[in-house]
Amino acid sequence: MVSLRALAVNAVVGLVILFIANVAGLEVQISLLTLLVCAIFGIPGAILVLLLALFDVAFVAAVVPALPV
Repeated sequence: MVSLRALAVNAVVGLVILFIANVAGLEVQISLLTLLVCAIFGIPGAILVLLLALFDVAFVAAVVPALPV
């Protein structure tokens, strides 16, 4: 069984990787789901999230247009 400490370390490392990807211009959505994927799968999970965002499959940071008032 995976310890809580390992999940926390994986989550932090994955979050750092996703943050660096956002700074580099890949525009990856950082949400609870992406954090969970990174926490469970670690660095390969972060790479998976990056690849899915790169190919516009999932986890793409979308700009939602404002509703007219």
